[in-house]
Amino acid sequence: MANTVADLNLDDEHITAGVEDTLQEGARRMLSIPGGIVVVLSEGNHVKGVLGHNQFLKAMSQSIDATQATCAEWMEMDFLQVLKTDKLKDVLSEIKKRSPQAVVAVDENDEFCGYFSPNDYQEAASLVSNMTKLGL
Repeated sequence: MANTVADLNLDDEHITAGVEDTLQEGARRMLSIPGGIVVVLSEGNHVKGVLGHNQFLKAMSQSIDATQATCAEWMEMDFLQVLKTDKLKDVLSEIKKRSPQAVVAVDENDEFCGYFSPNDYQEAASLVSNMTKLGL
């Protein structure tokens, strides 16, 4: 039974972009997925921030030049970084405490592994509840 972040499917509901990529490129990439966010990464594959619909809309409402503005300029930095080896129960508790804009999973080298989406949260909550009921 799933017990850690690595046991979830974290490969869906996100796409990545670089910190120097334009906002236009970030938007183009986001359109290629049915929902979710753009995870902004450094050259070393480290998470620097995230872009969701709100960040794109805010930029557009301020009439920025999306061909010149970078993802780094508009990304949200209120994200929770968890290790893929972290226990789901602990991650859920931390999410409840902090209420971050996004949760991202990293490996032991702090390199990006996946996005812990709201659907993953629901799955994790269900799994933890079932494990508790089974006394695990």
